[in-house]
Amino acid sequence: MRFVVLVDNSPGEHEGLMAEHGFALWMEVDGLKWLVDTGASDAFARNAIQLGIDIADVDYLILSHGHSDHCGGLESFLSLNNKAQIFISSHVVGNHYYSTRRGVKRDISLNHSLIDANAHRFTMVDEGIEISDSVKIISSFANTHSMPLANGTLLVNDVLDDFTHEIAIAITTSNGVVVISPCSHNGIINTLEACSHLGDISHYIGGTHLVDNFESEEQLLLLASNLQQRYPNLTLLSGHCTGESAKMAFLSALKHKYIDFHTGFSLFID
Repeated sequence: MRFVVLVDNSPGEHEGLMAEHGFALWMEVDGLKWLVDTGASDAFARNAIQLGIDIADVDYLILSHGHSDHCGGLESFLSLNNKAQIFISSHVVGNHYYSTRRGVKRDISLNHSLIDANAHRFTMVDEGIEISDSVKIISSFANTHSMPLANGTLLVNDVLDDFTHEIAIAITTSNGVVVISPCSHNGIINTLEACSHLGDISHYIGGTHLVDNFESEEQLLLLASNLQQRYPNLTLLSGHCTGESAKMAFLSALKHKYIDFHTGFSLFID
């Protein structure tokens, strides 16, 4: 399996690639080509050209939740790809999302008219489903553990968002389960627990929504230690929406099993 981060907050060392507050991940699994999220703009598509990836070849697009930094490039995707089936939570439909960080209410919804105009290409996810031999969508989270405190600045319509519109991806391999959760609004441990029935988890790829100035250093270190104790064989790859303090906590607890990704980052997993 091959994974390539098409866009992330960090530009990394790849000259000519665009970075933005957003996330898009390209992957090859089960002989198919996949895209997870589309970032905030067409940057993912521009970067794909530089990386030798043809967006027209994508067989499946999975949109992890209804925020524009993950769905903002949807219009660009639809203009470049005329075949991929698109999976998104049914809870996104008809809802609008807002951020109140820094005291300003901003609309961060996806463009609903794109769904309306391309309804035949969308599969609305109500519960976990298997898309291919190895790839499953996970849509239910028990949330018995803490969720990111920055969630308190995010609304669905005019109430606090409960993130029922977030989905994760689990890929089963002979060496363990790879979990992908681009923002992890439901919390990284809650997300891992929702996938644990599939087998031992080897990798977690995505953001953690542990942005700076919300959790204390003590809370972050406790979370990172808890993660290491529960999943000692886990390799965590993160970047988008993971603050510098959280990265330091994960590095302290996980050592070499924490990897900070960036735009253009690539990974092969057996």
